[in-house]
Amino acid sequence: MKSPSEKIIVALDVDTAAEALEISRELVGKVGAFKVGLQLFTAEGKPLVRRLVESGAKVFLDLKFHDIPNTVAMASLEAAKLGVWMFNVHACGGSEMMRRSVGHVAEWSAKEGVERPLMIAVTVLTSSGAEGLVETGVAGPVEEQVLRLAALAKDSGL
Repeated sequence: MKSPSEKIIVALDVDTAAEALEISRELVGKVGAFKVGLQLFTAEGKPLVRRLVESGAKVFLDLKFHDIPNTVAMASLEAAKLGVWMFNVHACGGSEMMRRSVGHVAEWSAKEGVERPLMIAVTVLTSSGAEGLVETGVAGPVEEQVLRLAALAKDSGL
């Protein structure tokens, strides 16, 4: 059974690799994982993720991939090659996008003899409300959209 601290994912929402590495050095082994999001990844990229993974940290790459199926499948493969523990896609990309991503990563992981990263899907961003969904053509309650996309993600292998 996991200890409570292993369930904690620390968001490395900082500006530089130096800050992120300092936080991870202090907390590795005391928390479950570290989240690298869009800001930090855009600023510091793959080298930072590799350094975190090499240090023994579990990394959640929170980039919410959402594009055409082939592009997301190839981006997912690159995330897996970085050795991340978990990454996400956006379920609004649809079932083909999600299935192809899972397939590419599973095939590569099996070929390389490595554990496949956990792949999860974002349904509706926490900052999105009913008005925001209506602007993008989604009618109905937020809760219905969350459930619809969660089922789609599950059926797609995430």
